[in-house]
Amino acid sequence: MVIWYQVIVPEEWRILLIILLFIIFSYCMVAKIFSNGQSIVTWYLTFCHRVTVSFYGDPTTKTDAYIINTYYYPVSKSLGENALAMVLLMDRNTVRDITRYQMKLIATNKKNQQVMVVPDLVKEQINDACRYVNVVATTNVIPDLKKLEISDGETKMEIPFKLPRQHAPSPVIICISPQFIGEQWQTFLAHVHVARRFGGHLHIYVTSLLDSFFELLNEYEKMGFITTDFWMRMKFLNGTIDSLEPNSNTELRNQAGAQTDCLLQYKEAASFITFFDLDDILFPRGYDSYFDEFTALHAENPGILTFHYNKREIMVHNKANIQDINFLDLFNHTWFVNEEDYGKTMTKPTSINSMWMHETFSIPYSKKLVSKKNHLVHLQKPVDSDGKESIPYRLSSFERMPDMKLNDTVLVEIQQDFQRLLNSSSNISIIAQKLPKLSYYFPIIYRCYYEKFYKKFQLECPNGEGCIVSLSIGPSNLCIHFQIPQRSDLNCVHSEVDYKSGPPMKPITYHYHENPRWIRTIGCHS
Repeated sequence: MVIWYQVIVPEEWRILLIILLFIIFSYCMVAKIFSNGQSIVTWYLTFCHRVTVSFYGDPTTKTDAYIINTYYYPVSKSLGENALAMVLLMDRNTVRDITRYQMKLIATNKKNQQVMVVPDLVKEQINDACRYVNVVATTNVIPDLKKLEISDGETKMEIPFKLPRQHAPSPVIICISPQFIGEQWQTFLAHVHVARRFGGHLHIYVTSLLDSFFELLNEYEKMGFITTDFWMRMKFLNGTIDSLEPNSNTELRNQAGAQTDCLLQYKEAASFITFFDLDDILFPRGYDSYFDEFTALHAENPGILTFHYNKREIMVHNKANIQDINFLDLFNHTWFVNEEDYGKTMTKPTSINSMWMHETFSIPYSKKLVSKKNHLVHLQKPVDSDGKESIPYRLSSFERMPDMKLNDTVLVEIQQDFQRLLNSSSNISIIAQKLPKLSYYFPIIYRCYYEKFYKKFQLECPNGEGCIVSLSIGPSNLCIHFQIPQRSDLNCVHSEVDYKSGPPMKPITYHYHENPRWIRTIGCHS
């Protein structure tokens, strides 16, 4: 015998249930129909934020922010007229949602006209263990901008700004993430000559490089092959006892900030822009140049804003002497790892306004496409010039993959161009004699990143600060830094700046820098 029970639901509860089901339907179903849900998601997040603030308020915390660069665009194809774009680090604990913080900018032009604006904020970060977030602030002001200030309503601070690049050395710019204690000059040579053959120009951010490696970059910059740019450690000149140390609380040395800065620099000048590491090398497949492949990808996929190239590691052996480098030896084989790694992005600089390290989170995934026809060749762990594995504890499993073979005719062309350069440049020959023959810092840095990034990505904030240990000794608590091991025969060139701090403001005190320059100090530090 079956006994049925009738549940009586009060009328008011039925109404609430209907409303709840309607909201769930709107979010889950309508989002799939209209613009892949982006506008619905935006509405939903705004709704949730307003409800939360209504119940709990939006308390602010006194924090710090570091302004990296601010660009003024009199005319921009993507940002509009008299646009501003600022890349900075902000403490995500300042408010509940840092992208909804009401930053107040005051713009003054040459006629002393003023306007106060609140910019839109976008964050590019994936690791929630890091307090400082890469943020891009964009807005539009008035013509002939003369002075820019930031205000909390009572106190103001002037912000330096500059114009973006008006011209690009190539239609295709390859933004290279910051190098610190860099010594892999063989990887640089491989990348710069491949890029030159296919019409790309490397924009390389440098925190620190071995002296001889820096001299090599400097020589290539004089020839117009690359552009070097400063990327410094951040410092609060007038921080308070409550100020959070920026470097140890920023995701992977703020690579996202560097890639965003590169994007903003070339926004009006380049046709295409890519965001690679130095050991990520792209060979066009079926096309004779980067420009042709990127143009074809956009033509074949209208509506797509960014294209993603996954990485595939290749077996590579370093050479001790520059004269022994041969591009056929490097790339004319088929030993690859038979799996793909999280890759990097290519786009038109007008399509996005911010970047993370691997992709941007500012556009819906429906506007992104992973390339199925090509990949990045990843020179991740070169075998050292003495034949020993540089990273013996994380060996890759290589196998022959004939379908991955590169065009040997093109490799011959690259080798011939490289050889002509060596034969014609006495400066490079002199510099080459000073380049390190074996890796010393690379295994140390790799180990640091392996422990801090690959093992504990979401558990703690990953960055190079894990390579440094501090110890307080004595009655005065003298702080001694046991840094990366040093060698008397290896010195580095470092980025240096004059650090500036604005007046204390509520809730955020802003810091920035001026006068970037290269310095030579004893030792190599991150």
